[in-house]
Amino acid sequence: MNETNVRITTLALELKTRERWLVGIESLAWLGVIVAAFLGNVLLTLAVLKTSTIRSRHNYYLMSLAATDVLNSAAIMPYTLTVLIRGKWPFGNFICQLQGSLTSICATVSLLTMALISFNRYVKIVRSVQLYQKIFTRRNILISIAMAWGITTFLVLVPFLFYKTMFRFHPGKCLCWLQLSLKDGPTLYGLVIYSSTVCLIFSSISFSYYKVFRKIRAHYAQVANSAIHSENSTAFAEEVKITAMLFVTILAFFICWVPSFVIDFYEAIAGYYILPRQLYFFNVFTYTSSSAINPLIYGVMNRDFRGAYKRILCCKEN
Repeated sequence: MNETNVRITTLALELKTRERWLVGIESLAWLGVIVAAFLGNVLLTLAVLKTSTIRSRHNYYLMSLAATDVLNSAAIMPYTLTVLIRGKWPFGNFICQLQGSLTSICATVSLLTMALISFNRYVKIVRSVQLYQKIFTRRNILISIAMAWGITTFLVLVPFLFYKTMFRFHPGKCLCWLQLSLKDGPTLYGLVIYSSTVCLIFSSISFSYYKVFRKIRAHYAQVANSAIHSENSTAFAEEVKITAMLFVTILAFFICWVPSFVIDFYEAIAGYYILPRQLYFFNVFTYTSSSAINPLIYGVMNRDFRGAYKRILCCKEN
């Protein structure tokens, strides 16, 4: 038995022989995230669809994010909940490949949607209103969302034309995950796609918000110096509030996902299954928790969303 198999066996044994109280805590915590993510994002979707004040074009991107989170909570996380309860992977290879594929699709679509949101804010705040209205029509927004889903699904599924197995059950993370490695075809493909996507999207988002915050600072400096408070300034302030809410959404997403990125790249270099099981579980729990955060952020930072939530929960009409 080689060193990698020894580490896998050790993690699998730790998972299977947990104390009952630990099984209960981990399972209940995971179930709590599933329920919060599903109900919160369904509530968010209903709020956008049923409330005219927030049924704007740029909020279609929020609905795309909500769709990835609903899919994650309904079709991905329950498998891991079963693993946490039973202490092993009780499903076959097909379900493993399905869970791994859906996880990759949801994560990548979320990243691409974050980049589209950042570009939306860049054009709206930094460039002209005319250019914004020309680019971000309802049709173009829907096309960009469809392309994000379509291209991602194609990139994730195309390797299955050549390989039967892309994902492997990770007993530390309690789910089927893509190993990033330079040693064989499937994992090399995954490493290239994963690294390229993360680097390009992080660069795009950083550039967009750097330009946005420079523009916001320059605008308020100009207003302060001129002591002019026009209707344009009021409209600009509203856009700043929206931008701040979306930036917090992206920031929360990155905070939840950065540990996963770090661990994945560390394992690609140092070797797999070398970290403690508790660290792996914390890692997968933090990025999964990102699915439940967005509806809360919108409710706290936006009065219209907060009001829409209350009306839906109280079964009131607009």
